[in-house]
Amino acid sequence: MEHIMKLYESDFDNLKSGKKKREYRLNDDKRKLVRIGDTIRFLKLPNLDEEFVVDVKNIETFDNWYDCYSKYYDEDFKSRYDSVDAVVQDTYDGGYYTKEESEKNGCVIFSIKKHRIAHLNSTACYLKKDNKVLMIKFTKKWGHVYAPPGGKFEEGETPLDCIMREFYEETGLTLINPRLQGMSYWKDESEGIIFVYTAEDFEGDLTTVSEEGTLEWIKLEDLENIPQFDQNQKFTPYLFKDELFEGKFLLNSKCRILKHEIRKI
Repeated sequence: MEHIMKLYESDFDNLKSGKKKREYRLNDDKRKLVRIGDTIRFLKLPNLDEEFVVDVKNIETFDNWYDCYSKYYDEDFKSRYDSVDAVVQDTYDGGYYTKEESEKNGCVIFSIKKHRIAHLNSTACYLKKDNKVLMIKFTKKWGHVYAPPGGKFEEGETPLDCIMREFYEETGLTLINPRLQGMSYWKDESEGIIFVYTAEDFEGDLTTVSEEGTLEWIKLEDLENIPQFDQNQKFTPYLFKDELFEGKFLLNSKCRILKHEIRKI
């Protein structure tokens, strides 16, 4: 479950830098809903134009602010306050919480850590034969665009395991010694990394039917001119080279590039 909280600039910046490891709040009905493992989305005051997501790794409740602040006084407050009493008084004088509501609800410490994103990682492989590259022309899911065979990871797979399995499932061909050509990070509503391979040797017979679309051999010199996903189009010039490439792509909901970087490594 995700919860929304707001922070002023200094605390927000300390949160992003990793200096702030705990959040102190009144333990009202809203905070009582927070559980270990939940996420908190912090919004930066006053404009709420920046956010940072953390995981809740521990929750500690107290009857009063003195006991609450005493727990981690040396780590969190000693550099700014002369005593625990001074921290408590600032809570009231600063208008954060009243003494009455504090005595009624008690208080809580959320120990937090930066939220780790689950990446939707995948693989793709450009197979070349007689100066032609095997591509899938999508007919349903993505419209009439071309892309190399590949797909998402299954549990326990390495990038190589994934591309070997996906390529065989989509083409009927077994790749021989595919070479990692680059890694392309992307982000839209989700985010992930595509591990891009190239290969020139294979075994087996090409299937005549693919669930994704039709399989076509495209001349290498025509590869940059056929309709592809924007991201793929950008790293096409880096294929079948001696160096690796690394890409970073910010995309909209229709897989169109909003901003990108790409470099040789």
